[in-house]
Amino acid sequence: MPKASNFPFITDDVLRENLDIAFDHLTELILLSESPKYNPVLKSSFRKTTIIYTASIIEAILLWFLKKKVKEVDLKRETKRFKIEKEIYQISDAEKIVLGKDVTTVEQIKFSKLNLADINTLCKENGIITDSIFKKVNKVRELRNKLHIGTLTVIEKDYSKKDLEFVFSVAREIKKLP
Repeated sequence: MPKASNFPFITDDVLRENLDIAFDHLTELILLSESPKYNPVLKSSFRKTTIIYTASIIEAILLWFLKKKVKEVDLKRETKRFKIEKEIYQISDAEKIVLGKDVTTVEQIKFSKLNLADINTLCKENGIITDSIFKKVNKVRELRNKLHIGTLTVIEKDYSKKDLEFVFSVAREIKKLP
């Protein structure tokens, strides 16, 4: 008899199975992070990996909700930039008077190219999540982004149980979305 999914509301079979596999991995990581067999640094590393996986689950569920509400052809990003047409007068090395115009470009966005920040913003813009959830997901994203160790400016030593509890609470909120 097949095991019941932790994500029965997900209608995409492949996504649901991948989410369940990630969830099973999480449960093992949690056990390791609580085991007296490991030193505090290793326990923190297990919690870090748990946060990374949980953020991936949040990202996947939000993307699934976004795909249900918005067609990919409707995903666009507008960028405005000021284009200098002509330099009129040089005031100093740091200042000049110019003639120019604002140029708006519209870029088609693909679901496959979105990251968690993009998905979070698009979900908020399309009424899928509230501002409160948007802020919480952003905090999860910031915790998750500490996986980029080359960009860290401090020595990373600890991911706490409190961090895990926060990330799990956000995941529970995301699972309850309509």
